[in-house]
Amino acid sequence: SSGINAEYGQKYCTTLDRWKYNKSTLFRGLYSSPKDGLKTPVCVNVTEKKLTIINADKLAIMEVVEYDKIASFGGSPFSLTLKIANKTFSIMLVDKHKSYLLIELLAAYCRRNTTISRDTP
Repeated sequence: SSGINAEYGQKYCTTLDRWKYNKSTLFRGLYSSPKDGLKTPVCVNVTEKKLTIINADKLAIMEVVEYDKIASFGGSPFSLTLKIANKTFSIMLVDKHKSYLLIELLAAYCRRNTTISRDTP
């Protein structure tokens, strides 16, 4: 019996290692379309290299953003606004406490992945 449990445990870990969202942090929210105001359930996937907005109903990727492409971002206890070139994404987050974690992660990853060039006289 314990051999079977170990085998299933190994298969579970192998499957998890292959999952493309392994080692990422997912945050639930609602994306408001700027065109028609429709709200779409989303997950904001945060990894060390990029941020991905995923349609939670269809499990389809809506947007992938590398941190050095983010022009600005801001938030409040229940929202996140991202500005990327000429696009703005507004996402209402489900959990207030997790929204603070999302903002902290974004700030840390943006600092880590963005190089600031300065002109020297």
